[in-house]
Amino acid sequence: MTPLALQLAVEESKVTPGLLGFVVVAAIAVATWLLLKSMNKQLKRVDFDEDGKPGATADRAAEPERDKGAPVA
Repeated sequence: MTPLALQLAVEESKVTPGLLGFVVVAAIAVATWLLLKSMNKQLKRVDFDEDGKPGATADRAAEPERDKGAPVA
């Protein structure tokens, strides 16, 4: 009777990813393509001001900060 390890041993040169490996890689490729397509669609919707208004940041800096912590007794 041969040991179980020898019965289950597989030659490494004969092991291939097979159909399952191809399907997994193909699914990842399709998912990546769909995500990139969606990202490009969302980025086209973004509306930004290329000039950059310097007054907009100054207005925010002039506003007092609100205390968001616990009240001090």
